[in-house]
Amino acid sequence: MAEPPISRSTLLTHFDYTLWASSKLLDAAGRLTAEELRRDLQVSHTSLLGTLQHIYYADRIWLSRLEGRTMASFVDPEPGPDLDALKEHWPVVIRGLRDFVGHAPEGLFEQDLPFKRLNGDTQSMAHWKVLLHIVNHATLHRGQVMGMLRQLGHVPPGTDYLFYHLQI
Repeated sequence: MAEPPISRSTLLTHFDYTLWASSKLLDAAGRLTAEELRRDLQVSHTSLLGTLQHIYYADRIWLSRLEGRTMASFVDPEPGPDLDALKEHWPVVIRGLRDFVGHAPEGLFEQDLPFKRLNGDTQSMAHWKVLLHIVNHATLHRGQVMGMLRQLGHVPPGTDYLFYHLQI
């Protein structure tokens, strides 16, 4: 089998980065009032908290797919996890994704992962592409959260991939 165009070590670094960047945003969100966290900013998933929840839910469902499990629902019942619950559970999910990468058998990354999208469509994509999608999806929405922090009058933390490497 041909090797995927990305190495295990690069994927591991990307999940280390996503844990670092997501943790920085959770810390920044912890400085907001309850009203600011839930304010409808008409961006992405309505509020800053709603967008953080969305990233967490997406990471969680992808981990379940990678592990061959099926989740009953993409989201939790309203109001969903609060910031303290996200700080507790989301890093566990990201570490689970990293552990999946670290312990995957040789040759798995280029093999397709069959999955059902939330609309019920059956799809399939190479594991390495799914893993990069997970990190990229989180990065997209973290950028939206940073914009929301600015809208609320706060200075967001630097979460660029460059800053990650400069700080480790």
